[in-house]
Amino acid sequence: TAFFNNFLWVIFVPATATFLGLLVAQLTDRLSWGNIAKSLIFMPMAISFVGASLIWKFVYANNADIGLINALRQFFGAAEPLDVLQVHFWNNFFLMVILIWIQTGFAMVILSAALRGIPEETVEAAIIDGANPFQLFFKIKVPQIMPTIVVVWTTITILVLKVFDIVYTMTGGNFGTEILPSYMMSYMFRDDGRATAVAFVIMIVVLPVMIWNIRQARAEMR
Repeated sequence: TAFFNNFLWVIFVPATATFLGLLVAQLTDRLSWGNIAKSLIFMPMAISFVGASLIWKFVYANNADIGLINALRQFFGAAEPLDVLQVHFWNNFFLMVILIWIQTGFAMVILSAALRGIPEETVEAAIIDGANPFQLFFKIKVPQIMPTIVVVWTTITILVLKVFDIVYTMTGGNFGTEILPSYMMSYMFRDDGRATAVAFVIMIVVLPVMIWNIRQARAEMR
């Protein structure tokens, strides 16, 4: 269960955070108040994972007077409150939202710098050739910053493979939300051998991603 949940985190969180960061970086560069928007989106990076988890614990609270989700459900006529953290399988995605909320700002800052580094000549040439905004973005800009996108994606992937604070704070690994780091911590003080074995598995899983990240970073610097 822990390994499968970790697989879901690795697939969903880096891809979503990188995509949203790229989208926000592109959109905010076109706004006069884009720097303010970037500051607000980057702000969650300053919050610890435990602090962010406590904030979202209120959002997910099954009390409609506190929890945003249950307040919306009550507004649309739902009679019974719903504890989303106890809904098996889907509760993992509700936990992932917290990390995406934090990491989107990181992806946005890096990718915004990469977008601004694109030579204006290529953009102007594409516009003269009749490229529409979507073609300009996906066929001209994205291919030129693809190495940066890959570095951001792999960096977030490494973070995902090490995170346990969110799961530990929100559910303690209960209700089918266990991941490898939280599983390791649950045995840390009562079975050193099992905890060490899980830590070794995490290291093996992280190592290829780290090697790939280093290679991409070196290739980008050349």
